[in-house]
Amino acid sequence: MEEEEFFRLLTPQSLVQIDERIAEEKAFKKAEKQAHEEGEEEELAAHEEEEPKPNPKFEAGKKLPLSLKDLFPVEYTSKPLEDFDEFYDTQKTFVVVGKDMTIYRFSATNAVYLLSPFNPLRRGALYVLVHPLFSALIIITIIINCAFMAMTEVPAGWIEYVFTGVYTLEAMIKITARGFIINNFTYLRDPWNWLDFAVISLAYFETCIIQPLNLTEDGLGNLAALRTFRVLRALKTVAVIPGLKTIVGALLEAVRRLRDVMILTVFMLSIFALVGMQLYMGTLRQKCVTFANFTYDNSTEGNDTLKSFDEAWYEWAMDTENWKKIEGTGEFLICGNASGAGECPSEYICINDTHTNPDFNFTHFDNFGTALLCTFRLMTQDFWENLYQITLRAEGPYHSAYFVIVILLGSFYLVNLILAIVAMSYDETQKQDQADADEEAEERKKAKRIHAIQQTMHDELREDYHEYLEEKMSQAKSQSDTSLSDHENADKISLRSNKPDENGQFLSVMKKGSINGSRMDIEKKSHDGEICHPHGGKHVDPRDMMVLKSLLAHAEGHRNSRHSVMSDYLPFEEEEEPLKDRLYKRFCSWTCCPCYLKFQEIVGLIVLDAFVDLFITICILANTAFMAADQHPKSPELTEILQNGNYVFTAIFASEAFLKLIALSPMHYFRDGWNCFDFLIVFLSFLEMALDGVSGLSVLRSFRLLRVFKLARSWQTLNMLIRIVAGTMGALGNLIFVLAIVVFIFAVMGQQLFRDGYIAEYGDDMPRWSFTDFLHSFMIIFRVLCGEWIQSMWGCTNANGPICVPFFLLTYVIGNLVVLNLFLALLLNSFGAESLSGGESEEDKEPNKLSEAIDRFKRFGRWVKVKVIVCLKVKMKAKPKANEREPSPRVNGKETIPDGEATFSNGTLIEMQTKFDDDEISVQGDVDLVDNHSPDKSTTIVVEDEKKAEDITRPNSRASPRESLSSNSHHSMSDDDTKLSLTKVDADGEPEINEVKVTYANYPDDCFCKICRRKCPCCIRFENTKWGKKAWKIRCLAYALVEHKYFETFIITMILASSIALAIEDVYLEERPTLEQILQITDKFFTTVFIIEMFIKWTAFGFKKYFTDAWCWLDFVIVGISIVMLVFELLGMEKVGAIKAMRTLRALRPLRAVSRWEGMRVVVNALIKAIPSIANVMMVCLIFWLIFGIVGVQFFAGKFYKCVDEDGNKLSVNITKNKFECLEKNYTWINSKINFDDVLMSYLALFQVATYKGWIEVMNDAIDSKEIDEQPEREVNVYMYLYFVFFIIFGSFFTLNLFIGVIIENFNQQKKKAGGSLEMFMTDDQKKYYMAMKRMSSKSPQKSIPRPSNIIMGWIFDAVTNQKFDIGIMIIIMLNMLTMALEHYKQSQMFTTILNHVNMSFIIIFTVECVLKLIGLRHFYFKFPWNIFDFVVVVLSILGVALSDVMDQFLVSPTLLRVVRVFRVGRVLRLVKSAKGIRTLLFSLAVSLPALFNIALLLFLVMFIYATFGMSFFMHVKHQYGIDDCFNFETFFRSMIYLFQMCTSAGWDGALAGITNEEDCIKETVRFDNGTTIYSDCGNYKAGVMFLTSYLVISFLVVVNMYIAVILENFSQATEDVQQGLTSDEFDLFYEKWEKFDPEATKFIQLSQLSDFVDYLEEPLRLPKPNHFMLVKLDIPICEDDKVYCRDILDALTKNFLGTSDTPGEIDVNEVDKDKEKIEYHVTSSTLMRQKEHYAARVIQKAWRRYRNEKGNLPSPPPYDMVISKESDMVTSKESDMATSKDSKDTATTIHEDTASTKSVKSDTSTKQTAGSSIDVHIEIPESEITEETAMLSPENRTVELRADSDVVA
Repeated sequence: MEEEEFFRLLTPQSLVQIDERIAEEKAFKKAEKQAHEEGEEEELAAHEEEEPKPNPKFEAGKKLPLSLKDLFPVEYTSKPLEDFDEFYDTQKTFVVVGKDMTIYRFSATNAVYLLSPFNPLRRGALYVLVHPLFSALIIITIIINCAFMAMTEVPAGWIEYVFTGVYTLEAMIKITARGFIINNFTYLRDPWNWLDFAVISLAYFETCIIQPLNLTEDGLGNLAALRTFRVLRALKTVAVIPGLKTIVGALLEAVRRLRDVMILTVFMLSIFALVGMQLYMGTLRQKCVTFANFTYDNSTEGNDTLKSFDEAWYEWAMDTENWKKIEGTGEFLICGNASGAGECPSEYICINDTHTNPDFNFTHFDNFGTALLCTFRLMTQDFWENLYQITLRAEGPYHSAYFVIVILLGSFYLVNLILAIVAMSYDETQKQDQADADEEAEERKKAKRIHAIQQTMHDELREDYHEYLEEKMSQAKSQSDTSLSDHENADKISLRSNKPDENGQFLSVMKKGSINGSRMDIEKKSHDGEICHPHGGKHVDPRDMMVLKSLLAHAEGHRNSRHSVMSDYLPFEEEEEPLKDRLYKRFCSWTCCPCYLKFQEIVGLIVLDAFVDLFITICILANTAFMAADQHPKSPELTEILQNGNYVFTAIFASEAFLKLIALSPMHYFRDGWNCFDFLIVFLSFLEMALDGVSGLSVLRSFRLLRVFKLARSWQTLNMLIRIVAGTMGALGNLIFVLAIVVFIFAVMGQQLFRDGYIAEYGDDMPRWSFTDFLHSFMIIFRVLCGEWIQSMWGCTNANGPICVPFFLLTYVIGNLVVLNLFLALLLNSFGAESLSGGESEEDKEPNKLSEAIDRFKRFGRWVKVKVIVCLKVKMKAKPKANEREPSPRVNGKETIPDGEATFSNGTLIEMQTKFDDDEISVQGDVDLVDNHSPDKSTTIVVEDEKKAEDITRPNSRASPRESLSSNSHHSMSDDDTKLSLTKVDADGEPEINEVKVTYANYPDDCFCKICRRKCPCCIRFENTKWGKKAWKIRCLAYALVEHKYFETFIITMILASSIALAIEDVYLEERPTLEQILQITDKFFTTVFIIEMFIKWTAFGFKKYFTDAWCWLDFVIVGISIVMLVFELLGMEKVGAIKAMRTLRALRPLRAVSRWEGMRVVVNALIKAIPSIANVMMVCLIFWLIFGIVGVQFFAGKFYKCVDEDGNKLSVNITKNKFECLEKNYTWINSKINFDDVLMSYLALFQVATYKGWIEVMNDAIDSKEIDEQPEREVNVYMYLYFVFFIIFGSFFTLNLFIGVIIENFNQQKKKAGGSLEMFMTDDQKKYYMAMKRMSSKSPQKSIPRPSNIIMGWIFDAVTNQKFDIGIMIIIMLNMLTMALEHYKQSQMFTTILNHVNMSFIIIFTVECVLKLIGLRHFYFKFPWNIFDFVVVVLSILGVALSDVMDQFLVSPTLLRVVRVFRVGRVLRLVKSAKGIRTLLFSLAVSLPALFNIALLLFLVMFIYATFGMSFFMHVKHQYGIDDCFNFETFFRSMIYLFQMCTSAGWDGALAGITNEEDCIKETVRFDNGTTIYSDCGNYKAGVMFLTSYLVISFLVVVNMYIAVILENFSQATEDVQQGLTSDEFDLFYEKWEKFDPEATKFIQLSQLSDFVDYLEEPLRLPKPNHFMLVKLDIPICEDDKVYCRDILDALTKNFLGTSDTPGEIDVNEVDKDKEKIEYHVTSSTLMRQKEHYAARVIQKAWRRYRNEKGNLPSPPPYDMVISKESDMVTSKESDMATSKDSKDTATTIHEDTASTKSVKSDTSTKQTAGSSIDVHIEIPESEITEETAMLSPENRTVELRADSDVVA
C-alpha cells in the first residue's frame, strides 16, 4: 500500500536502519577521499554536482502537501514517523504531523542524554508541543502579558511570576520534546527560542539573585533596562502566526541587503559631516546681544576687584538675559557678519563665540558626532528647515549650495535607494510565495481531476447498480420482506464503510485511471451473475451484491477525502441541500403569486434603468455637497435646509434600496457587494435618525459619508483604488501587525526606560510628547514613523541623557526606513499589478450604466441635430442651385475621397491632388482605395508602387510645385493626423514596423484652407494675381527665416534675457531709478520682439498649423498678455489692481524655453502624458480627504477658539471657563489660524497634517478642545489623536504614495511603448548578449604608459603602478579623514599641536606620492583627472601651510579640498571583490544622472516661475511667522532659497502663515510728498493658499516623485544588469589587464600569451589554468602571425560567461565589425581548428613512423614545429579527386594524392612520392581513440580535412 510505504511509524528498527545508512555514507566518503588523493578528479566532480538538498515542501513548519493529505492515515497524527524527506535519510531525525497537518521535525537522538524517542515522557511532550491549542495558549499569554506591560501602574508582583511560570513550562516541554542544544532541531538551534531563553533566564536572574541580595541599591542601578527585554516576547507571535513569516522574511532580507546602502550612507554622511565641520564649526554660536543698558563702572567703591572693560563686556555678553529671543519660541536669534547673513535689530550687536548652541545645544557642527547627526537629520529631512535657516542666517545665502547637494544626493538619492532595495526584496519574497502558491494550486487541480475521475466512475457504477437492482427487484417480487430489509441493511453497512477492500483491487484499477475498464469489470461481473442464473430466480444473488457493494464502497471511500462535501450522504441518495440553503431559498427568493412576479418585473424595469443610476449618482454628489456645506457659525435657516436635505436624501436612498430589494429579491440582491454596502448605509441612516437626541453619537453621522464611495461603481479610478486598498489589506494585514508589534515594542521600551527620567526632569511641566504612559509613548513612536524624530529626541535627551540617541535612531531606521518602506513597496507592487489587469475585466463583467445614460443623451442630441439639418436641406432644395455638384466618380468600384486628404499606409506618405475644373474630381493613376465602413474614420489609401504615388502627387493645375509640397509639409508636420491614420491601418493585422523618413518641405502651407478654395474659386484667382504671388514670396521668406537654425537661438536668448529682467525686479528696484527705466524699456523691447516673432510664424505657418500646436498656444497666450499690458499702459491705466495682477503673468515667459530645450521637453512630455492619471489620483485623494474633512468639521467646528492675554498666551481653565467670562475680564477670544470651521479650512488643516508640517499645533488644538464657546483644557480630549492616526494612515501613507505609484506606472508604460522594435524579437539570452555587446563596443584598449628606460625611474614606475601602492595611499587617506574627524571646537592647545604635526606628516606623504608619480609617469601623470586633482590639493596644502593667514581669507580652505579627496576611495572599490553591491549603487547613480539633471532643471524652472510670482505678490509682506529678513520674497535669490526649502514641503506652514496674514499689518500703501513710500505689508489669504498649495502639489508631489521614480527605475535596471550580464565595469577591468600584455595598444596579443592572459583576468571573465581545452572549446579566431584580437577574446569570454555560445550571429553589434575594418584583420585559423590540426599531424606522424618501421631505412620526418609552420600552404592548396586508401587497425586514413603524373599509388607498393606533390588527408577519430583532449570536441568536429605537403609526410 502506498500510504504505508510513505508514512511509516518510527520504531527501534528505523533507528538501526538510519545508523546503517550513516555508516554507508561514511564508507563512501572515505573511498572518495582516497580516489581524490590518487587523482581521479572527474568522478569527484560528477558526484559533487548531485549534492542533495532538503525538499522545500517538507520543510519544518510547513503544511503537509495537498497530494499527501489524502494519503495520510489519521491515526498517525501526533506520532513520531520516519522522516519522509530523502535528504535526512542519513541523519538521525524523525517527523511528527500535527492535527492541523503541520510538519514538525525532531532529532532522533536522546533528548538531554536521557529521553529516547520512545520514552513515554518525551512522547507526551511531543503530543502537547504539536497540538494547535498549545501555540494558541502561548499567544494568548503573550498578548495578556503585553497588555500588562503597557500599564503605567505596575500590577501585583505575583502576576509576573505567573507569566514566568507559563514561559518556563513552555520551555520545559520544548526541551523535553526536542533536546537542548547538541544536535540539529533541538531547542536552542532555533533562533526564536534564543529570545525565550534569554527572557526566562533574565527573569530568574532577577528573582533568584538580585532581589534576595538587594543588589539594586548598590551597583546594578536601574533594572528597568533589563526588564525592558521582556517586551521582545511580543516578537514570539511572529514565530507562531503563519502569514507573518513572509513579511518578516522580507524585512530580514531587506536588512541584509541594506548592508551596502548603509555603508554607502555612512560614508556619504561622513563626508558631508566633515565638510560641514570645516565650514560651520562654531558659527551657530553667534547671537545678538543688546548694548542698550550696558554700563561700565570703573569706580572702585563697593568693588573688591576692579574689572577691565573687556571683562565686564564679556560677562555682560555671556549673560543669556541680554540675548535677543525670537518671538513665539524660546530660541535665541542667530546672526552673522557675512554679506546677506541675518542682521540684528537696532540696539543689538552680533557677537560670536558664545557658550551655547541652538536646540538644547544639540544643533551644531562643532564636533564630528553632532555634525554627523545634523547630516543624518538633513538626509531624513526632519525639521531640516530650521538647521537650513539658522546656518544661512549665520553664514549668508550662498551656503545654500551645501544644503542643495546634501538634500539632492543624501536625502532624495540614498533614502529612495533604501526604498528601492526594500521594494526589490519584498518583490522577490513575493515571487517566491507566488511560486509556492502556484504549485499548491497545481496540486489542487490535480486532486480535483482525480476527484472528477472518481466521481465519473462512481456515477457510472451507481447507474449500473440501479439498473441491476431494478432488474433483480423485478425478478424478486415474491421474496419475503425480511430478507429484503436484511439486504438493505447490508447495503447501507457496506456502502458506509470507508475501509478499502482487503485485496485493494479497486485501488489498483484507480491508479491506472481506466474508467472504462472499471465499468467493463462491473458489466462482466453482472453478466457472470446473469449466466449463473439465466432464469428469473426468486432472490438476488448475494455474491453479486457483495461485489458491487465493495466496488462502490471503494469509490465512495476514495472520494470522501477531507475536502469532499458529500461525505455524509449515501452515494445512491440524492444529495440533500444543507438547511441554510433551504432556508435561504424559502425566505429570500420571493417567488410567490404570478401577479407579484409581474409587479416585480415592472419595478425591476424602472429601478434598474440607466437613468435611475444617473439620478442616484447625482443625488450622491448633491448629498456630499450638502454634508460639505456644514460650517461653524451656522444660521438657523442653513441648519434647517441641511436637516431637511438629509431627510430627503435618506428617503431617496432608502426607496432605491427597497425597490431594488423587490426587483432582485433578497437572494440576488445581497449577492452583490455594492448592494450590501447600500443597505448598510441606509440602515445606519435610520439608526442615526432614531438616536438623534442621544449625545455622543454624532459619530454615526459620519457614516452617511460612506455614500460617497457609491461613486466607485461608475468611477473607474476610485474603484481601482478601493480594490488596491482592499487587495493589499491581506498582505497589509500582516504588515500592519508587524508594524503594530514594532511600535508596541518601542513604545513599551521607551516607557520602561525613560518614564522616570521625564518625571524627575519635568515634574508638573511635562511636555506633550513624552514617555509617561502608553498612549503618549505610542504617539511619540508613531511620530517617529512619520519621519519626525529629532524634536522628541531633544526632549528625551534633556531628561535621560545620550541613551536616547541610539534608541531614536534605531526606531527611525527600523520603523521608518524598513517597515514603512515595505508598506510603500507593497502598495507600489499591488498598484502595478492592479492598474493594468484590474480595469478591463471589471468592465467586461458589468456594463457601466452611467456611461450608458450619458450615451443616451448624446444619441438624442445627435438625432435632434440630424433632424434640424434635414429640415434646413429641404428648405434649401426649394431654391435651385446654380452650380449643382456632380457625384464623385468611382475608382475600382469604390468612392474617391474629396478634399485632397493625405493618409499613411505602410509608412508611405501620399497626397491626392484635386483639380477644380467644373468642380469635378479627377484622379490619376491606378489607386486602390480601402473602404473603412465607418463615417468617422479617415479613409486609407494603399499605394502599391512608388511611381504611382508620385503620379498622384504631381499637381495638375499649376506649374509650380507649391501645392503638393505645401500639403506635404503640412502632413509631415501635423503628427496627430498621421498617428490617427496609422493606428487605423494597423488596428486589424499584425503590427508592421517601418522606418518612415519624413522630409521637411521648404515651402509653407497654402494661404487658404482647402474648404475655402473649394467653395470660393476667387481664392485661387487671387493666388495667381501679382499681389498673390508677392504674398507667396513674403511667406516663403518668413518660412525660410523661421526654419533658420539661428532664429530659435535668438528667440531662446530673448526668452532668457526677459526672464533675467523679471528676476531683477525686486524690492530694491525703487532705490535704483535708472535700472527701473532700463527695465521698462527692455520690457517693451522684449514684448515687441515676441510680437514680431508671432507675426512671422503666422505668416510662415498659417493660422491652422500655428494654432494646432500646444506650445504655440502657450507663446500666443503669453504674448497676448504682454499686448494687453502695453495697451493699458498707453491708456495710462497700469495702476489698476487687475492690470497689476495680469502683469505678474509675465512670469510664465520662462515656460517657453521648455519647448526649445530637448532634455526638459522629454521630461515635460512624460509629465503631460501622466497628467490624466495624476489628476485622477488627485480627485481620489480629494474624495478620501473630503470624508475626513467632513468628519473633522463634525468633531472640531468652532472648538478651536481660545482665550488669550495681551501677549498672546493661552489662559488656563481656572482663570476663564468660557467665551463670556473671557470677554467680561477684557481678554481676547481668538480662533486658531488653521481650524476645522468649514470643509475648505479642514482641507488646509489636513494638508498640513498629511505633509507633517504644522500638524503638531493642529493636533494640540484638537486634543485640547471641549465644547463650542468653552475654553480648551490641556489634553482633555486625548483620544482625538486616533482621528489623526487614521487620517495619516489612509490619507497620507496611502493616497500621497499613490502619486509615486502613478508616476512609476506611467514611466513603465512609456518605456514599453518606446522599447524599440529590435528588442521585441529577441530571446532573453540574446538580449543579455546584445546588451553586453553594446557595452563592449563603447570600449577599446588604451595605450599603456611606457616604462622608463632609466633603472631607478623604472623601479619607481613599477612601484606607483602597483595596486598595493594605491591601496596603501587609500588607507592613508582614510587615516587623514579620521584625524580630521577628531577635530572639534575649542580643542586644547596640545591637541591642536598634535593634530598639526599629524597633518604635516600627511601633507608630506601626499607630496612624496605626487613627486614619485611625477618621476615614474613623467608627463603621462596629467593624463588622469584624479592625478590633476591630487596635484592641486598638494600644491594648495603646501601653500596653506606656508601662507596660513592669507589662505583663510579665501572662500575655499585647503582642508575642504582634502575632504573631497576621500572620493578617491571610488578607485579602490573596483579592486574589492565584496564591494560589488556598492559599485552597483554608484553605477545606478551614474546611470540616472542625465535624467535627474533634466528633472532638476524642470524643478528649477518651476521654482523660477514661482519665485517671480512670489516677488510680485508678497514682496512687501510683514516679517513674522515664517517670513523674516533672510527668508522672504523680497529678492529673487531669497525667493529661490525659500522655495527650495519648501519643495521638500519643509516649513511651508510658517510661510503660509506669513503670506496670508491680513490682520496685524498696514492696510494701505501711503506715498509721501518727499518721495518716500510706506507699502501695505498685508498678505493675501486666497492668493497665499493658492500659491503655496499649487507649488507643493507640483514640486513636492509630482516633480520630486518623478525624481524618486527615476531612481527606483534605474536602480532596478542596474541590479538587473549586474545579476544578469556584464556591466561596463567588467569590460573596463578587462582592458586594464589587457594593457599589461599589449602596452602599445595594437589590439593584438600573441597566441602563446593567451593562456596566461585569460588566467590573469578578474572574475567573472577569468579562465583559471589549466585552460587549454577551454580555449579550444571557445573557438577563438587566430589572425596572421599567430596573433589574437582583443574583441574576439572578450566576445568568446562573454559568451562563455552568459552561456550563450549558440547565439545567432545576426544580432552582432555593427560597431565591432566597423572596428575590425579599420585595422588589418585577417583570420587564418582558430583555436579549435588548430587543435584539430595538431591532432591530425600527430596521427600522420604516427602512421608514417609505423610505415617506416615496416619498410626499413627511410629518411626521418621533419621536427613537429615544422609541420605546423607549413600549415598556410596546406589550407590554400587545391583538393584533388585521386585517392589512396590505407587500412589500419586504429585509424582510417584516406590520402588523396595529386602528383604531376597523376598516377594512383597503392599502399602496399613502395613507390617514392614526388617532391612538391600535396596530399589531402581525411582523418576520422574512431570511438576507441577518443582521449581527454579530443573529448572536448563535439562529434561533428572529430572529423578533420587536412592538406599536408608530401615531403612532410615523407
